[in-house]
Amino acid sequence: MELEKVLTACTRDCPGSCSIIACVEKGKIASLKGNPDHPYTQGFLCPITAKYLQKRHYNSQRVLNPLLKVENQWKKISWNQALDIVAEKLSKNVKDYGSESILYYQGFGARTALRILNKRFFNLLGGVSTLYGTVCGGIGQAGQEMDMGTRISHDPEDHLNSRNIIIWGRNPAITDIHLWKIIKKAQNQGINTIVIDPVKTRTARRVSQFYQPKPNSDAYLALALAKIIIRDQLHDMEFIKNHSENFFNYLQIVDKYSLEDLSLKCDISLENIEELAHIYIDGPSSIITGWGLHRYKQGHLTFRMIDALAAVSGNIGVSGGGVSQGFDEYGFFDHSWNADELAPMARKLSMPTIGQAILDAQDPTIKMIFITAGNPVAMCPNSAKVKKALKSVDFVVMVDHFLNDTSQVADLFLPATNFLEELDLVGGYGHNVVAPINPAIKPRGEARSELWIFQQLSKMLGFADDMKGSAGEWLEKLASPLIKEGFTIDEIMKTPIRVPSSPQTPYSDKKFFTRSRKFRFISRFEMAEKENEKFSLRLLSIMPEKWIGSEIPEEEYGEGYLEVNVNPLIIEYEGLKEGDLAFLESKIASLPVIIRADKESRIDCVSTYRGGWMCFNKCVNVLTEDIISDRGDGTPYYETQVSIKKMI
Repeated sequence: MELEKVLTACTRDCPGSCSIIACVEKGKIASLKGNPDHPYTQGFLCPITAKYLQKRHYNSQRVLNPLLKVENQWKKISWNQALDIVAEKLSKNVKDYGSESILYYQGFGARTALRILNKRFFNLLGGVSTLYGTVCGGIGQAGQEMDMGTRISHDPEDHLNSRNIIIWGRNPAITDIHLWKIIKKAQNQGINTIVIDPVKTRTARRVSQFYQPKPNSDAYLALALAKIIIRDQLHDMEFIKNHSENFFNYLQIVDKYSLEDLSLKCDISLENIEELAHIYIDGPSSIITGWGLHRYKQGHLTFRMIDALAAVSGNIGVSGGGVSQGFDEYGFFDHSWNADELAPMARKLSMPTIGQAILDAQDPTIKMIFITAGNPVAMCPNSAKVKKALKSVDFVVMVDHFLNDTSQVADLFLPATNFLEELDLVGGYGHNVVAPINPAIKPRGEARSELWIFQQLSKMLGFADDMKGSAGEWLEKLASPLIKEGFTIDEIMKTPIRVPSSPQTPYSDKKFFTRSRKFRFISRFEMAEKENEKFSLRLLSIMPEKWIGSEIPEEEYGEGYLEVNVNPLIIEYEGLKEGDLAFLESKIASLPVIIRADKESRIDCVSTYRGGWMCFNKCVNVLTEDIISDRGDGTPYYETQVSIKKMI
């Protein structure tokens, strides 16, 4: 019997959004293969997605029935019961306290077009409390918007037109395997590849040069590189004179610091800074920035200094140049369908400080929380406070695939479908391609899509007509920007499409989206010096190799301890040794950890993986301070400093 082949795509929090061919036999998915017709993923699946069937889809731990918590134990209930409970809670809270007593928390665990309609439902309900800010990359986007008016990255393939590729604060060998394939292709073509990162990652081990600056000193390094280029009169005066503004003010910043000062601040030798400056100016040279650069309170200044470096060197608007950080995966769709105009003044709470925001909310207080595609207890800063905040609320509804840290404080769990059981569209934040999601099989058990859930609730709450429509009908509305570019919805659902209006080389006409239409150099630069004698080690939490976000595999279940990488000199100073159990302490908490000696770790850092669960003693965010960035409403995870204490 010939296998049925169904085209779908991965919807998880990853820049690749792999296009997938699901091979189906007798109603069961036999295998997943990469789709060779995707212009970016080109038939290759990352190792995590390649194992999705056994690790996630057919995993025995997947929840396939609605669950209600009764006396702290989960009890299976029917969908009718579950929907009755949710509708009654929503209706009662709106009536008794107002719609803003309900918080809708939309996470990043699934990122598709139809999820725009979730917000529509809550706006039709009257406008509930929602979120502003992000636990991802808003900080860098804010910086680039200050310089260029908007953020537009080079098409990933354009990096093959570079002479040099600088990978700055990013680890694509782990976090973006498709970009890593392009970088390896570049290496095979003789293109020089460089990594700048305080952590010696897998990517750093596989490039020509590696520079390991002090954490949060990248702005000083970018400034030093630009200072050398200007000193040696290698700067692009034509671009500066005709296509930029504020250069004189920027030049005053450059003149304020000596190269010796900048070298000390970033802890890179003058010799290495000189070397890197002359490599970079021999362009075109592209800079690919990563999420590590976003995770500081003043991270926007780092991006502004990197943008200024590219502008000074003549690498803006040039094929093979630019500063690329990512793409807006939701930018390909029509967001007017979220109906924000129905609740223009609805309250928004800060995602980076969501625990405190819930606890502080007044007039009304938060009485009910509805969570989709998110695990805020594990992934948001100050996990204990987030957990406390959720426990303080009368009723928490969670829509997901697996029980996790957040489900421990939820009252009702609704089982969701995944990308093998849904009809939808997904954009990538690592490229300019939109891919179709088609259901390979019927939903397992009683799993249901988020659209189905909200449509059922809308019938019970009296606004069914405003939510009605099949998934296909809604996708045709949401995909209107693509349809205006000349595609039909049938074409869009049959094959991945690179959005034609997305440029290969942004700003090639030297026209920017600022008010003056010119590149705007940074004109003020003041970095706060943050040092703490008691907590002297910077805590860096990086992407794990074996899972995405907090989707930990089953083998990670169970009690244990978070493993942290520490320079052997620090271990010796604290009277510890490899494999010892010790306390990692921050201003807000203490966590037992296992010490791993890493001679390639900087002496001022401790590094570990993110996404581990609090219930297994492996959640790094127990230690992370809950603060918000100066610009972009982002989450400065890396501002947290820690100390190591020996267990007595």
